Amino acid sequence: MSKRFSTLDTTRLLFEHPRILFRLIERMDRNGVRFVRENELVMDVLEYSNSLNKADRERLLLALAPENLFRAGLVIDIVKSAGERRLVFQSALLDLMRACNASLYQELTDARLRGHLVTLRDVRTSLEVSSFNTADPDFTELTDALNDRVSELIGLLRQNVLRMQTISSQLSDMSGEASRAPERFAEFRQNLFENIVTLYDRHIKPTLVFLNPDTRLPDGSNLFETLDELVKLLEYNEYHELADQISRSALSLNALHKPIQVVGQEVEHFLRKTRRGMVQYNAMENYFAALKELKSETETLNLRKKWLKGSEFARTTGFLMGLRGQGRPKHYAFGASSSYYQLLFSELELRLMDIQRKSDVPALQDLESSRGQGIDIHRINTLYQWLETLELRPTGDLVRELHGRLDGFIEGYRFPDLLGALNRLVNATPQGFRVVTTNRLNVLEAAGGFEDPDEIFVYRKRRLEMLNEMEGADNG
Repeated sequence: MSKRFSTLDTTRLLFEHPRILFRLIERMDRNGVRFVRENELVMDVLEYSNSLNKADRERLLLALAPENLFRAGLVIDIVKSAGERRLVFQSALLDLMRACNASLYQELTDARLRGHLVTLRDVRTSLEVSSFNTADPDFTELTDALNDRVSELIGLLRQNVLRMQTISSQLSDMSGEASRAPERFAEFRQNLFENIVTLYDRHIKPTLVFLNPDTRLPDGSNLFETLDELVKLLEYNEYHELADQISRSALSLNALHKPIQVVGQEVEHFLRKTRRGMVQYNAMENYFAALKELKSETETLNLRKKWLKGSEFARTTGFLMGLRGQGRPKHYAFGASSSYYQLLFSELELRLMDIQRKSDVPALQDLESSRGQGIDIHRINTLYQWLETLELRPTGDLVRELHGRLDGFIEGYRFPDLLGALNRLVNATPQGFRVVTTNRLNVLEAAGGFEDPDEIFVYRKRRLEMLNEMEGADNG
C-alpha cells in the first residue's frame, strides 16, 4: 500500500485541525502516559470529522489513519500491549503543538530540571579536557550541545512562566466552583487543596530553587555556578563570542526567577488561606457533630431527657464558658417603627421639594461680609427670605435639620449665616409652629460647621449677643 499523504501534507492537515491533537495531548497528560491508544485516535477523528463536508472528511480520515501517520514519520512506534495498539508520536510534533496552546505547557518537575543541570555539568566536564580546536569534531559537538541545552532550558522555563501566570485565574475559577455545589463543598475543597499542594511542591517550588543563584546543592554546583564556570572556561581559551552568549543566557535565566517568585507567593497565600479555612471548617464540623449527638438524646420517649445536657460540652470547648453573661448588642427595631418610616419619607419629600426649586436658590457667595467675621445683614436677610419659603416639619433639633438641608445645597452657605437667620426666625415663628430654644449657653462643636476653635468662640459670643438683644426687645 503506497503512502497516500506526504509528511508535509499530513502535518499541514494536523495544524489545520489542531483540536484533535490538543485533545489527545491533554488526555495523555491527564493519564500520565506518553502514548495514544489507536481506538481513541480513531474515535476522536471520526467525531471531529462529522462536522466537515464529505471531501474534507475523507481527506482527514485518510491522513490521520494510524498507518499513514506511521509512514509519514509522525508516529515513531506502534506498540501492542494488553490487547491494544498504542501510538507513540514524535516528541518534536508534540512540543510544537504544545507551543500553540499555552494550556498544554508541561510544568517542569524537579527530575526534569535536575536532568538539564546534570547535562550542563557533563558538558562542562567534557570541555575541561577538550582540545578547544574547531577542527576537532568532538569539540564542535560539545559547543553545539551546549547551545542546544541552554536554549532548550530557556524555552522551557519561559513556557512555564506563561503557564504559571495563568494560575491566578485558575485559582479563582476553582474557588468559584465551590459556591455552585455547596453540598459537595468538603469534597471539593479537599481535592482543590491536594491539587494546589501538588502544583506548588512539584512544579513551582523546584523551579524557584533551580533559578535561585544562592541555592546550595549537595551533589555539586547549581545552575548559575555551572554557567559561570563555563563562561570562565571559554574566556580562558579565547572563545569570547560563545562566552558572551552563555553569559547573556545566564542573565535571561536569572530574570525568569522574579515572575515565578510572584506566582509562588500568590499560591502560598492561597494555601495559607485554605489551610486556615480547613481548620475552621473542621472545628465547626467537630462541634456540630457533638451537639447533634446531644440533641439526639432529647428526641427519645424518655421525658426526663427533654433538656440538652451541654454542661460537659461547654467545659470541654472552652469558648462557651461565660457566654450567657456577655452583653448582647442592641439592634434598632426600625422594622416595627411606623414613626421612623414616616419621618424618613417626610424628610425625602422635603429634600425633593428643595431640588425642584433649584432655580430659585440664592447664591450667598456673591454677598461679601462687611465685618470680617463671616456675618453680614445682607447674607442673613437673603437666607431668611429663603427659609420663609421652606416647608418645615416638627423636629427636635431645628438647627441640625436646616443645616443638613442648606449645607452643600446653597452656594456660599456657612453655618454662621444660619445662626443669624434663626434669630429672626425665633422672633417671627412660622404659622402653626412653635420654636423652643434649648442648649443656649453650651459651646458649639466642630460638627456644626466649625474647624477653628477661635471661630467657635467668636460665633458663640455673637450668638449670645443676639440672644441678649432678643431678650432686651422682649422686656421692652
